[in-house]
Amino acid sequence: MNKLEKLIASMRGLVMDAVNNAKSGHSGMAIGSAEITATLFTKYFNFTNLNPKWLNRDKFILSAGHGSLTIYTIMHFMGLLDRQDIEQFRKYGSRTSGHPEIDRFQYIDVSTGALGQGIANGLGMALGRDYLAKRFNKPDYNIIDHTVYVLHGDGCLQEGVALEAIQLAGTLQVSNFVLIHDFNKIQIDTPYNEVNNIDFKKFFEAQKFNVIEIESDPYLIEQALLKIKDLKGPTYLQIHTNIAKYTDYQDSSKGHAALFTPEQTIATKKAMSLDSFTPFEYDDDNYSYAQSFWEQKNKNYQNWLKNIDKYTENYPELSSELQSLISNNISYDLSKIEFSANDLSTREYSGQIVKYLERNYWSIVGGSADLFSSTKIGFSKSISEGGQGIKYGIREHAMCAINNGINLATNLKTLASTFLAFADYSKGAMRLASLMELPVINVYSHDTYMVGEDGPTHQPVEQLTMLRSTPNMVVIRPCDQYETEAAFAYALNSKREQISIITSRQNLKTYTQPQDLTSVLKTRLIIELNSESTKSINLLASGSEVEIAVNAAKKLNEKHNLNVKVYSVPVLQFLVNDTEEIAKISNHFQTPLLAIEASNDTMWYKIAEYTRFRAILAKKFGCSGKGELIYHDNGLTVENIIDETIKMLEL
Repeated sequence: MNKLEKLIASMRGLVMDAVNNAKSGHSGMAIGSAEITATLFTKYFNFTNLNPKWLNRDKFILSAGHGSLTIYTIMHFMGLLDRQDIEQFRKYGSRTSGHPEIDRFQYIDVSTGALGQGIANGLGMALGRDYLAKRFNKPDYNIIDHTVYVLHGDGCLQEGVALEAIQLAGTLQVSNFVLIHDFNKIQIDTPYNEVNNIDFKKFFEAQKFNVIEIESDPYLIEQALLKIKDLKGPTYLQIHTNIAKYTDYQDSSKGHAALFTPEQTIATKKAMSLDSFTPFEYDDDNYSYAQSFWEQKNKNYQNWLKNIDKYTENYPELSSELQSLISNNISYDLSKIEFSANDLSTREYSGQIVKYLERNYWSIVGGSADLFSSTKIGFSKSISEGGQGIKYGIREHAMCAINNGINLATNLKTLASTFLAFADYSKGAMRLASLMELPVINVYSHDTYMVGEDGPTHQPVEQLTMLRSTPNMVVIRPCDQYETEAAFAYALNSKREQISIITSRQNLKTYTQPQDLTSVLKTRLIIELNSESTKSINLLASGSEVEIAVNAAKKLNEKHNLNVKVYSVPVLQFLVNDTEEIAKISNHFQTPLLAIEASNDTMWYKIAEYTRFRAILAKKFGCSGKGELIYHDNGLTVENIIDETIKMLEL
């Protein structure tokens, strides 16, 4: 047994120790894939122990996140995790969480666990790398040229998000993007071929990937990784592995999350020719061998730093741009934007903002899921053409997961856009963006029943509820160009929050320009109508319904002699969590509040904890027909606002 083989055996033994100690964990993949991670990280993966966030280090995504110990064990022997970290596997607050998390351990490139996501994340990292390489690399300075590796299992290739990303990667012919298939052919419930009996080699060849098939042998893995370095386009490396290799559960579904008795553990270690059976104790030569690779890896990093110094001398402006991006220190100013006209749809204003960004800021990329003409979100040229756009195709889930990868690896701002009714397609990626505190931007247009004749499949009802209920996501629904500008300014300068901006298809009225755009996102007074009466009502609305509220306010004032104010509420989450703001708009809780919104979001009723409150919300799915008629069917009308006001004030 040579040094690498002994390291692999020790990694497998350590996996068993860790899951036995934790009394839970997914041992099978981590044991089976040890040859892959040991060979990759020691011999081919370009990184350093001097700077875990080095921009040009290779990226590794464990799309099958349940196999986290395959990372933790090699990182342990390479000196990046200590014994206590492994002993604390799956414990509260530890660096070695059950599935990899970016905020726990700095060498984790993306939080994974929901299968398939990592493949799309990896594609995003590769696209972000290519965008930066086109901008910053020079003939004599190849400063951005790293490789993105994704280790995935059989399950990942059954997830839609992965299949979307694979199609796109092949279409775009993204080089230095390597999918490594831990092909153990076993799932939790069944052998893989009972649910996915296809020829993966032919499948990936059809997707225009380079395809390599090998057995799980360190020498063969080494030769394959060497060959991949010279290939153009994306690569699929299929490695035949054995789940829970050498254990009593090898090649069975029981091996997926197997725990082992002391006798089983010792027997397996003996079968692997290990001579130490005390948990967490392994020969020192494993550590010295694994850490011997740092000398060359750190030398590569030091050479890169020297190259950057020379680059800075020759290209100071580009170097300054790059450093601003690395430090996440780019600010966005929209104060000089000039819109073409008043009373347009908020999707049109969004499109004009993106055009302004394209002219003035290189640090934002993205596009829409084949809906540029409808949502107005897109760039004039794609990344492959030297521009900032990404043609995602009709791949909403992959679009958002790709953008997560771009932002994680580069700090570039990203835009993703589709119809609001289709936001559900991307929920898995959105959830992970919020979990990882990524400031990605989603723009969802066609925000109400006013989509009209397209029918209920395109008319959102519950989507605002879904988006607002997602932790660490700010949902902004502007009613005119000023609020749209404020929404984008907030989103572009966000550092740790995901932002979803909701825009209209139909034209909306433009209201008085606010003195301070930064203050409008909680509430914005749109109109104030006074009378001699002592009776008052304040109306709340967002986006497309603000105009209905204004029209209702005018009638309430004229025909019922009421004092009426209308407030736009672009970010409901800000309002319901701000008692002082609720007190302000309700005259210190004395004036009743009535809200109107074309969604079924009961978050509005949090206001009722503080003051008299009612809400007119969407009641049901729509239908194909004029949007105004569907609004009427749901009570989202001037007349119903008046009726509800009369009931509230007991007129």
